[in-house]
Amino acid sequence: MYRCHLLLALSCLLFSLPGLRAQSSGSSTEIKQFAVLANKAYAEPFAPGDPGVSIPVGYPESKGSISRWRNKDKRVSWIVYQKPGQYDLYFDNQVTAGKKLRFKLDVSSTYPKPELKPVSRDLVFNGTGEKDTLHSIHIQIPTEGYYKYTLTPVTDPEEAITITTLLFRTATPDGWVNFINYQSTPSVHLSFSTTEPTTKSYNWLYEEILVPEGQDPLYTYYMSLGFYRGYLGIQTNTPTERRVLFSVWDSKDAEKDSSITKADFVSLVDKDPATTVKSFGGEGTGGQSFVTGANWKTGKPVQFLMNVLPQENNSVVLSAWYQVANEGWHYIASWRAPHEKRFFDGFYSFLENYGYTNGQLRREAYYYNAWGVEAASGKWINFNKVRFSNTDGKTGQRVDYEQGVSSKYPDRFYMAAGGYTPTLKTKNEMPVLKTPPSLDFKKFEARVTEALKNEGRPGTQK
Repeated sequence: MYRCHLLLALSCLLFSLPGLRAQSSGSSTEIKQFAVLANKAYAEPFAPGDPGVSIPVGYPESKGSISRWRNKDKRVSWIVYQKPGQYDLYFDNQVTAGKKLRFKLDVSSTYPKPELKPVSRDLVFNGTGEKDTLHSIHIQIPTEGYYKYTLTPVTDPEEAITITTLLFRTATPDGWVNFINYQSTPSVHLSFSTTEPTTKSYNWLYEEILVPEGQDPLYTYYMSLGFYRGYLGIQTNTPTERRVLFSVWDSKDAEKDSSITKADFVSLVDKDPATTVKSFGGEGTGGQSFVTGANWKTGKPVQFLMNVLPQENNSVVLSAWYQVANEGWHYIASWRAPHEKRFFDGFYSFLENYGYTNGQLRREAYYYNAWGVEAASGKWINFNKVRFSNTDGKTGQRVDYEQGVSSKYPDRFYMAAGGYTPTLKTKNEMPVLKTPPSLDFKKFEARVTEALKNEGRPGTQK
């Protein structure tokens, strides 16, 4: 293993960069260098709270070092996007004087690639108390895509090491290393419509979500029914808490629009005793209602139902229910949204990671059995077609998402994100379903009527 000074000039000739191998003999070859900030990393295995190593996060993650590494059972992984070529990797680091820290470096693809077998190297960081640069590995990258570089402690890190930058150097003319801007995942969306004749004016919406086992990492929001003023879905909030969340936006953004008045805010009409309500911001402002004891589980469907009831005072009352595995419907809440008189004209669903620091974990869900009830005719309309959209998607960034008709279940749409896998899009249309949900709307309508009678009473104020 070779050490060279941190301030090594980028214009160095090939012979002045020990550890970097040219692809051809002869005169000097241009050396390209790509710097990856050390805090673009993941602490693994992922756990909320104290990760056993300091990795500053935030967006954009523009600065910060790996430091205070005190847990020998924690490894640190960087995932980068690389083009084919030969690369040398260096770690800019500083180790407490007199310390000798041993690590194992593993390099692999983030998904199976027969062209690359996982590579391991033993590394020793010798402490001088000064900033240093350690050459760690020379590697051939066979195909374009995501690659993972993992440091695992062999000896106790003792909080004695700080890593500031990963430097990739290559003489490959088309060589390229791109670090990922954020440690979250791309968000993916399905906008539902139908190939059937319809008025596109619905007073009821219905959909089901099923999260497969192992596809429920923390901080995932599986949003089911998104409409013109808000959304409804399920979340993994902590290792022991799973919520159903129903949010409705104000008519104006109270954080950005100084012209907002009391008449622009949504107001709570009524809620179930198990429901918590509060205001929210950061993405527009509004009212939020959630159930912390929802107890939804992987492998079991969660059904969602929403109603909109236009009022004479140019407002609508929006109500939501859910049930788990057909075990009984639970009322969440009703909100009054001012300056509104529309019925639903369709809906959208999304899958997102709202916790940011575990985007190396894949999350997936099926979104299916989607219906609307026409307000005028009472006719059920099946939403059998979707339009795809996603955040990011730039080459070299987060393109690890999937959406479309499931290959396992041809009557279900699905979405997945995270895990640094290739983009996959399948069909956006399926045959029209002929059997709508069996629902007695009278009891749901009665609950909305009760909510309106309770409006304004203590406990129903946002």
